[in-house]
Amino acid sequence: MKTKTIRLKEKFADELARIVEMEGKTESETIREIFDFGLREYKIRKAIEKYQRGILSQGGAAEFAGLNIQEFHREIKKRGFVLRIDKGRLEQEIEGL
Repeated sequence: MKTKTIRLKEKFADELARIVEMEGKTESETIREIFDFGLREYKIRKAIEKYQRGILSQGGAAEFAGLNIQEFHREIKKRGFVLRIDKGRLEQEIEGL
């Protein structure tokens, strides 16, 4: 495990202290939990954004987010987005049936 140092605004440090007290965990455990949650959320949001802009395919976006395709589809739906359908690929898949 690596050690990183961050600077927090006082209001965030105070909020962290309240959460630590409320959760009964160490400050390090709490920070890691918050970071893990935030990193996962960040990756999903960025993957959906890149997918919606056509930068990443469904598979590429799912991989970027650390999800499988079904999980990625659920996240898109949950967040109110729609799947983009590539007309050419859809035609290829229909022809393959």
